[in-house]
Amino acid sequence: RRRGPRAVERPRAQVGGTHGNEYTGVWLAKELANKKLAPGVETFMANHAAIQANRRFVDEDLNRCFSREKLDGFRADGAATVEAARALEVDAALGPKGSDAAADLVVDLHTTTANMGITIICDAWCPFALRAAAYVQQQLKNPSDAVFGDVKIMYNAISDAEHAPYLASIGKRGLQIEVGPTPQGVVRWDVVDATRRALDAILELAEREAAGETVELPARVEAYSVVAGANQKLAWPVDEQGFPTAVPHESLQDRDWHPLRKGEPLWRDHEGNTVPYDGSRGDVITPIFINEGGYYYASSGRGIGVAEKTVVDVPKACDSF
Repeated sequence: RRRGPRAVERPRAQVGGTHGNEYTGVWLAKELANKKLAPGVETFMANHAAIQANRRFVDEDLNRCFSREKLDGFRADGAATVEAARALEVDAALGPKGSDAAADLVVDLHTTTANMGITIICDAWCPFALRAAAYVQQQLKNPSDAVFGDVKIMYNAISDAEHAPYLASIGKRGLQIEVGPTPQGVVRWDVVDATRRALDAILELAEREAAGETVELPARVEAYSVVAGANQKLAWPVDEQGFPTAVPHESLQDRDWHPLRKGEPLWRDHEGNTVPYDGSRGDVITPIFINEGGYYYASSGRGIGVAEKTVVDVPKACDSF
């Protein structure tokens, strides 16, 4: 079945290097830049300075710089950091955010040191993101692949793109691909391949729907709902210099997406003592981004993410643009 074709006003941008030491996105941006891409698809490198330094960021997390409040503040008060200045450049190149001139679709590529597999990160403001996540799940499902064969959907409860701090929110539509585990500053072929397959599926869906094709997707999908904000994490215990005084307990390590119950081990402190989960986020929670290297930084939000398993409705295609 087909709908009327949709005119593509601006390119669909694949972004790498938002975090400079997440080299998978950088690799793919360079790889795709050397290929003949589908019409309307472009690659974009986000944080050149951090990539050169092999660091997540130089002064502050670029992927927390794109809320309307932040962008307006950078313009009004001067861009005092490397990432503030770059955020304005990225907004000019792919946006301006919230305008008719903004990129039709922004897909931001990320990796994690945590055992997250393939995760599609959607915000509530973008219905297409949830359709794309359902499509990626459908296309990449592989029960024989224990790491990358079960795509997860992370659903941020950010209903207004103006409040979203993420680079992908510059686009009319936007979402993030997160794949791990992989070390920072390293390119692993299996992670590159998993990321590429997820990206290809997203762009394929966008192309099919832009051409007017009706793509059958499930009416509902399982997702992990996340309330935005660092205060929703299980924060690292840290000393006066901000260095951790406890690490994730070995029984929790690498068990992203598995339930954690009140009283079960959460941390190991300097003395080797077990610190149990105190139930502060609910009696049973789903930890995510367990021991994510980027979350040792205060500006990225320290700690272990917390998600709630839920079922969400997949928007119809006519509502996803």
